[in-house]
Amino acid sequence: MAESGNTSGFDYLRLFLSISVLAWHSAGIVYGRDQSFFLAGSPLGHLTFLILPMFFALSGFLVASSLVRSRTLIEFLGLRILRLVPALAVEICLSALVLGPIMTSFNIQSYFTDYEFISYFLNIVGLIHFQLPGVFLSNPIPSIVNGSLWTVPFELECYIALAALWILRLRGSGPAALVALVLWSGLLGTRLLMGAYEPIGPDALNGRLLVAYFLAGVCLYQYRYRIPSDVRLFVVAFAVSLVMIKSKSAILLSPLFVAYATAYVGLLRPKKLPLIFSGDYSYGIYLYAFPIQQTVYALVPQSHGWVPHFLLSLAATAALAAFSWHTIEKPLLRLKRHLRFESDVIAAEFSPGSGHKTSRWRLPKVGLGRPNDVSDPDAAAAPERPRHRT
Repeated sequence: MAESGNTSGFDYLRLFLSISVLAWHSAGIVYGRDQSFFLAGSPLGHLTFLILPMFFALSGFLVASSLVRSRTLIEFLGLRILRLVPALAVEICLSALVLGPIMTSFNIQSYFTDYEFISYFLNIVGLIHFQLPGVFLSNPIPSIVNGSLWTVPFELECYIALAALWILRLRGSGPAALVALVLWSGLLGTRLLMGAYEPIGPDALNGRLLVAYFLAGVCLYQYRYRIPSDVRLFVVAFAVSLVMIKSKSAILLSPLFVAYATAYVGLLRPKKLPLIFSGDYSYGIYLYAFPIQQTVYALVPQSHGWVPHFLLSLAATAALAAFSWHTIEKPLLRLKRHLRFESDVIAAEFSPGSGHKTSRWRLPKVGLGRPNDVSDPDAAAAPERPRHRT
């Protein structure tokens, strides 16, 4: 990796996965959910079902680095909120206040006084609502404004799990992360055996299972110096992942295989293309793709085919993702230095000379990476700070 700690492999992987989600959604938006279910049931479904697990495993790997580097829980949670919530809030407001009034079949007064309009803003705090009054009623996937938001509550559960590790003073503990993964998978497995849980949906995995992939990513980060980086292990892990990902009897064993394959690709160092990587556009693509895709289908009849719909949607989504990064995400990330200043003040209160107890976590220094091999997911647009061992 680069000396700055950034990893181009993770940057390419995030962008590839976000565009893959857009491409997958294009099939359903153009041809309807039945066609989406058909494709999911085909051999192609083994690849498409891997997209979100890899996303969550990648997130677990990178966010774990933020967890270990943060001085206090307030800093960690503050960085997560700063990275995710403002851009989400802007997208929700633009959908409700700009896109909705343009696309609704209701009159304006009825639109703004409808309960669906008010409740849509609850998406900002993770209470997911997909509909705006009278919007996209005639599309093949009717009434859904942003179907991608269904993963938000499960992402919040992932951060709650990491906060729990912090509160238990286990944030840098590899065994604790592994135990958390085993317990979570065991709980899901028990419910599966009782017939109270279905891990595999018609076109995606159950959201609670995605939390297991996140925890697997955390485990890989904690043990990254002990696990060898080997292309042969990557091939085996990816092949096993493809087989297990749609097997109801084996899928609960897949998270560590998926996490290894994801981390291996992320830790590669391909040369960055300046035009593409002038910013981190993957989050903006995730936020804006689905409403843009629904709008393209509704307004452009010539796009009623997978290829033209995908290309038009990708171009419009990329423009909005660039807008989100350069006007919202990047400027707000500069505020992280203030969070870290407050964190240092709080940490000083618990320094060895303050009379409070502290604990230090030391990571092993052998194996799958070097100290600068992992990019800080909160590092963009803010200066490097001295790294403290925590």
